[in-house]
Amino acid sequence: MIVGVFSPVINWCGGAELVAVSIINALKELGHQVIVLTNEPLNQERFRRYFGKSVIADKQIVFPLAFFPSTDLKNVYTNAIRTLTLKLKCQVVIDTFSRAVLPGVDISYIHFPLLSSVEVAAPYFRNRVFFLLYKNYLKSFRDSFNCELLANSEFTAKAIKTETGIDAKVLYPPVIRKIPERGALVKERPNNVVTVGRICLGKNLDLIPKIAKLARKNITFTIAGMLESKEAMNRLLQTVKELELSGRVQIFTDVSREQLDLLLQRSKVYLHPRINEHFGISIVEAMALGCTPVVHNSGGPREFVPPKFLYNSIKEAAEQVEKAIDDWSPIQARKTSELTQRFDEEIFLKQFTNIFNSHFH
Repeated sequence: MIVGVFSPVINWCGGAELVAVSIINALKELGHQVIVLTNEPLNQERFRRYFGKSVIADKQIVFPLAFFPSTDLKNVYTNAIRTLTLKLKCQVVIDTFSRAVLPGVDISYIHFPLLSSVEVAAPYFRNRVFFLLYKNYLKSFRDSFNCELLANSEFTAKAIKTETGIDAKVLYPPVIRKIPERGALVKERPNNVVTVGRICLGKNLDLIPKIAKLARKNITFTIAGMLESKEAMNRLLQTVKELELSGRVQIFTDVSREQLDLLLQRSKVYLHPRINEHFGISIVEAMALGCTPVVHNSGGPREFVPPKFLYNSIKEAAEQVEKAIDDWSPIQARKTSELTQRFDEEIFLKQFTNIFNSHFH
């Protein structure tokens, strides 16, 4: 079977892109021919650097059609053109990118539904008009959809149900970081708190230095991730400077997988500042390497982060960080790591294979 995978920014190597890579390689293992539609040629060196693996695709279609920035949801209509183009060359099309239910798509892995993601502040009326055609499309074809919807969490599945009226199957994203051998988590660690994610607007990274300011001075903070927005980086650096935290808050960009693993294994706490995170692969990966998670009490992470590690305010986050630092031990690290077993990549591949085979047989 010829299967097309729609993943325009797969080279970004974030959590959504890891899902795409895992699906592509799973399809190849099943014996299918895979065609990937992207904005630019597949960067195998980058995949090996960040994911520790290459992407096994038979063919690439480089079709960077967009009127707005790559991830702007207003590209829904140009994305529809691209999925229909992909469908002309494939028997099956899988969309891991758009957050929408697009024509020609047979399986859509939704990280959070499109309309629910649209900003509802000042430009809300303009957005409502812009997305009216897509909304009417959903309403008109809802009863005849033959598209399998997959969600990255129960939180996202509920949002999909509200938006589309369709029940999505929950397929948690895979985590490529395996639980270390028992002896690997025995070593003591410095009082470091790490946050991992693309440095861009909307990730709430500016909260990190504010939390650091409230925490004890013997605790250091590290932010690591690919640089996506210079504006976000400048804001972050400015906040660090204004709060006089240059000696306690470090920022690293374009960190390799090996460097990131080492950083996580040398940190006691993983701090996640984003509110209503849809799932949070970086949280699970940090937990797998023995970091105690301190996460906002919202969204998908509540499905796997123990309640005692959740916070509701900046002040509470600082208190949780201090407590997690004090309570960390190799035994606690092992317990935290074992909580991530259900997100193993092999489990993801098995579940995806079952869903794919049941949908087309």
